[in-house]
Amino acid sequence: MSLFPAAAPAASSGSLTTADLRRVALFLVLATAVSTGLSVPLATGRLPLTAVGLVVPLAQLSPLLAALLVRRRDEPWRRSLALTVPSWAALGVAGLGAIAAFVLVPLARILIGLGAGAPPAADAAPVLALVLAVPMVFAMQAAFAIGEETGWRGWLHRELAPLGFWSMSLVIGMMWALWHLPIVFALGLAPREAVTYLGTIVAVAPLLSALREISGTAWAAVIGHGLFSSARVAIEQNVLGTVDPALAWLLDLSSWALWIAVGWMVLRVAGGIGPVPDPQPRARRGLSVRRLGA
Repeated sequence: MSLFPAAAPAASSGSLTTADLRRVALFLVLATAVSTGLSVPLATGRLPLTAVGLVVPLAQLSPLLAALLVRRRDEPWRRSLALTVPSWAALGVAGLGAIAAFVLVPLARILIGLGAGAPPAADAAPVLALVLAVPMVFAMQAAFAIGEETGWRGWLHRELAPLGFWSMSLVIGMMWALWHLPIVFALGLAPREAVTYLGTIVAVAPLLSALREISGTAWAAVIGHGLFSSARVAIEQNVLGTVDPALAWLLDLSSWALWIAVGWMVLRVAGGIGPVPDPQPRARRGLSVRRLGA
């Protein structure tokens, strides 16, 4: 038995129908409307910024809710959202790949920074404290990420698959960044911080899509998202001190290039960029749900 599900021929570019595009647009409008509605009270001062710990997890549910509303009804919702697991072995390998990526890229960023003269952090947390805290933060962040990843790398990943992997993953990344804009404004991030935050979201999107691609399930992206918000943050924020703007840009651009390169490497190591076939292909591809035993 092969470790990874057999790859299917890549979908032809530009084969999205008008109905597909309308469904995708409605998904984005619904998800962004919810995140905007939840962010406005923070932005206007009706809620204190300390409420962000409640607002953000609620906003993270909006991609899931939007996908459930716009999905086709000709297959089970778990398949629509890529919550089935075609191969536990593939998911395990994707999980190991995610751990490696979300540890090594931040470490590479630190090495680049130290090599360029960045100072070490003056108030870094003890290593033991970080080692103990990261698993707990990961579990919490991964649980919150389910709402996002079932929408972005679950439902939307398959809907945009006809664009080809790289176009699909970067379009999702840009939509994902757009969805984050309301909370960025609500938190009052400075322009420089906002660019770093949103640029990193776009750059890491192909890696999360690659994890979903090689495993055939959104659960791999959930794992990656949890590591992105836990292990990466712990490493990047506890080693280097404050750097000047020029070095900050160098670190950002280097990290963005590394995220994209690692996404490419994950695909290549896993056997190429051919998409893993869906456990239940969509009805529009000419296959009957009932005939496939759904």
